Amino acid sequence: MGSKIYDFLIIGAGSAGCSTAYFLQKSGKKVAIIDREGIAGGASGVAGAFLSPLPGKKNSYNNFVNEALKFSIRFYEELIPNAINKKGVLRVPNNNFSKEKLENNDIEYEYFNSKDLQDISTNFKDIDGYFYKNAAVIEPLSICNKMVEGCDFYKQDIDKLVFKDGMYYIEDIKAKNIILAQGVSNSLVKHPYMKISPIFGLRVDVKTTTKIPFNIHKSISISTNKNDGTVAIGATHERHDSSQLECTTTCDKCIFYVDNEKNQVESLLNKTKELITLKNLEVIKTYKGARATIKSYFPVIGKIVDYESSLKKHPSIKNGTKIAQDSLEYYPNIYIINALGSRGFVFGPYLAKILSENILNETPIPKEISTQKLFYKTARKEKSQL
Repeated sequence: MGSKIYDFLIIGAGSAGCSTAYFLQKSGKKVAIIDREGIAGGASGVAGAFLSPLPGKKNSYNNFVNEALKFSIRFYEELIPNAINKKGVLRVPNNNFSKEKLENNDIEYEYFNSKDLQDISTNFKDIDGYFYKNAAVIEPLSICNKMVEGCDFYKQDIDKLVFKDGMYYIEDIKAKNIILAQGVSNSLVKHPYMKISPIFGLRVDVKTTTKIPFNIHKSISISTNKNDGTVAIGATHERHDSSQLECTTTCDKCIFYVDNEKNQVESLLNKTKELITLKNLEVIKTYKGARATIKSYFPVIGKIVDYESSLKKHPSIKNGTKIAQDSLEYYPNIYIINALGSRGFVFGPYLAKILSENILNETPIPKEISTQKLFYKTARKEKSQL
């Protein structure tokens, strides 16, 4: 049997990789996706998959988040309606999101005081909050499986890429283009300007006889009752330094977390009790995952700049000289979609649409999420540190 040849091989089968596979395959391209753990086998599969707006005074980041949210909710509703519960979210003020911040924004909301909430459900504790209608929770595995329909899938690990005669070779797979959607896993190419940090996330699926009218968010998130009868409780709350820990497996197998699960689950359930009483509570399953992020919290997409080759060709970049993006050196036919952080399913389809249109139609990628922005910033910073 001869080698299979693909237009695109996507490495990583989480929200980013599956979303990108969807748009490229729909455009008529032959697409394969590969992952060492399976479809949604890493952080995306263990995510709470809450889709929520980002309140606050308008700035480039929350504007980006909220645009992505609108796009992705519509996308999921059309893709697989029974895998999305769109009942809104109640945001309860905390240290990060004060009442002032939750009130002063361009997003429509309805304020509920404690009496309002008690009228909705007597299970609510003495809390108040701000209700945002355009919010949802989805089923990550169902969504990811649906997005990769029509694509070939390979479950295997990859430790290097071989490029020869304009084609990438991985055993009996050939691909004209590679898209890296690896999350926190070690990248298959060097990009020192893109420093990915893992942020630990924990999710607990529970059963309860309490009817939860909508998602609730404070320092943790509690979902409404989902179609399978469970409620998801999740938090993204612990960062660890990637320079101290090499990410070679999923978090459920990682020595970093192995002794911490009991305390983490207990903390999550105690914070839940401060918001709402969940009657006849039964913990069904615990999930752990490390979400990929960078310092700016913006995700990153685009063709991967070859850092060393670009600076060798244009050393004056370090002095602030403006060099056109087309003049930079790039790894041949390799793209990236990464650093989606705790908003993997908010960003996934939105970014994949932008990336696929850039690859297929040369539609420009917005500056704030481009690989080039990080490259220029790092190169100039390097000069200032000499």
